[in-house]
Amino acid sequence: MKISEVMAMQAKAKEKSAPAKKPKPKAQANTKKALKVVRTKETPNPNALQFVINAVVLDNGNISFANKKEAEGDKMATALFERPGILSVFVMDNFITVTKDDKTSWVPLKDRVWKTIEDTVTLYQAEGKIQLSEVDVVNFANLNNEKKLQGIEMVLNRSIRTNLAQDGGGVELKGIEGDIVSIHYQGACGSCPTSTSGTLQYIQTQLQQQLHPKLTVKSV
Repeated sequence: MKISEVMAMQAKAKEKSAPAKKPKPKAQANTKKALKVVRTKETPNPNALQFVINAVVLDNGNISFANKKEAEGDKMATALFERPGILSVFVMDNFITVTKDDKTSWVPLKDRVWKTIEDTVTLYQAEGKIQLSEVDVVNFANLNNEKKLQGIEMVLNRSIRTNLAQDGGGVELKGIEGDIVSIHYQGACGSCPTSTSGTLQYIQTQLQQQLHPKLTVKSV
């Protein structure tokens, strides 16, 4: 077998180990009511603030923008990235979490972000909710990668994501290779000091207890 054929087979196998990338929900015109920021909420990450809106702007899932390029086509995220020091924007339910860098102070940035969100926030058209069927995880090690990923998503949904959302963050499953699960933190979790220690250990413990004791988790 040629080396090129071997490399092609390896690349194909790697693609199967990662979940399909979902398109971001699209912003739509706000025709219902004036959307306003009603308050801010501190998070465990001193560089991240939740800006709570007076209505649900995204009723399913979340949207994460990590840079200006990812924000292209989204009016609010694009406007926020125009503010010096902004690192990420995370949209979920009735809040927007904005994360800044260490060098930038929230004074006067907080007020400027507040106004930018009020001027540009809109409703998002979410896709239908994905129903994850209960995965038989008794023999988790013998499942194919697709079933393993479904099992991990099941645990993240019922044991992890709700708690993270309360602190303005989220977690995305990137893939599994062997016993190593790759995740990516979103929102306030992205640069939070506890994400690489306490939170990561908690996620790993839940996966080990509910799925398989040999699973380990890494943040990418």
